[in-house]
Amino acid sequence: MTQTWQLLRTGVLTLCWLLVLPGFFVLFSAIIPVIPWVRIYAFDVVPNRAPWFLLSALAVLLIGSLAHSRRATGVTASLVATATITMLVATGVLAHFLYIADSNGVRINLVDTLSTRQFSDNAGPDESRIYSRPRGEPLWLDVYRPPKTPWSARSPVLMVVHGGGFVEGTREVGAANMRTYADQGWTVISIDYRLARADRPTWNLATRDVLCALAWTAKHADTLAIDINRLTLSGASAGGSLAIAAGYSAGTGGYDVECGSPVPRVAAVVAKAPLIDPLGSWQNPGELQGLQRSYMTRYLGGAPDQYPERYAAADVRRYLARSNPPTLILAGARDPLLPAAAVENFAAKSTALGGRTRLVMFPYSGHAFNTTFDSVTNQTVIQVIAQFMTAHGVAPEAASTGQREYAAAQESGLRVLGSPSR
Repeated sequence: MTQTWQLLRTGVLTLCWLLVLPGFFVLFSAIIPVIPWVRIYAFDVVPNRAPWFLLSALAVLLIGSLAHSRRATGVTASLVATATITMLVATGVLAHFLYIADSNGVRINLVDTLSTRQFSDNAGPDESRIYSRPRGEPLWLDVYRPPKTPWSARSPVLMVVHGGGFVEGTREVGAANMRTYADQGWTVISIDYRLARADRPTWNLATRDVLCALAWTAKHADTLAIDINRLTLSGASAGGSLAIAAGYSAGTGGYDVECGSPVPRVAAVVAKAPLIDPLGSWQNPGELQGLQRSYMTRYLGGAPDQYPERYAAADVRRYLARSNPPTLILAGARDPLLPAAAVENFAAKSTALGGRTRLVMFPYSGHAFNTTFDSVTNQTVIQVIAQFMTAHGVAPEAASTGQREYAAAQESGLRVLGSPSR
């Protein structure tokens, strides 16, 4: 073997090691989360990039096997073994995600899962409007309209409340997902709300803003050509908590002078990785404890021992009642920021009270488990949410009777999958 070929071989094998070793450690960190910080990274990357781990391991395996067949060494044997193990683990992880999807009646386009497009990319609203001015601060909302329909055909509404720990985030987060729902026939309204600052905790303001957005939407139902009786309130993370609080308290006949209109009843609630228990989140150990405590401090004004009544008020379990709208919760089973046990507890308590709560858990997944638009997890999220709304009568009229019956069957036959306690 010439020196040139030796250098080329060494370079290729080095690149293969650089490609396969990170995947090896990330995958195992998602399954056996014992390496600090690596597991935090793994919980977000693995659910969004699972097919890429499989393809990269397969490519390294092929190259390593070819190199080993030409001249077997300890390095090539180790590379082949590492790539084989990585490929098998990646296959198992991907298969588990596909099992979750299939068990929830979801069909995955595997080719699309190789896309790197994010769920906020290459999409935008049709119009933006101010819905409220609390103390002079303009609060905006974006409207994503469905394809043109006869004026008499009013569309159902999906209102979205963004996340960001109550201190950051904007209504543009998840724009590609929102455009997808609009294309399927929903009018999607994504709102901003007052964010907490060091000098302004918003534990008693943010939910009020969501209620005001609901009131604004009801007031403008005619001009928006929407059916306010088919309104789903959705949110992620902090927005999920606000969606539950507002959705469970809306439509009780209350009237807020600042909102300027009665708040309509919410027909269904969808929450992704919601904050359920602020006190439990404050006490949750781990690498992100400091980050979560900073969020809680700004949102609630201080620590639990300073404001125990505020922490109790922000605990959405206090809203649980048999009469609550049907609720869908989606969460990562390994969420390091908001413990999965809290959403499981919420769902169990709701069910015990006779509530209609559906819980879907994603294995190997953290807080941001569906940020890649075409990932297995986001394809599952989009279809499960559409299914859920169809089953509860808040879908576009275009949904056929067969689709509605299928969605209803999925609702009644639901199993909670991916939970760490199962």
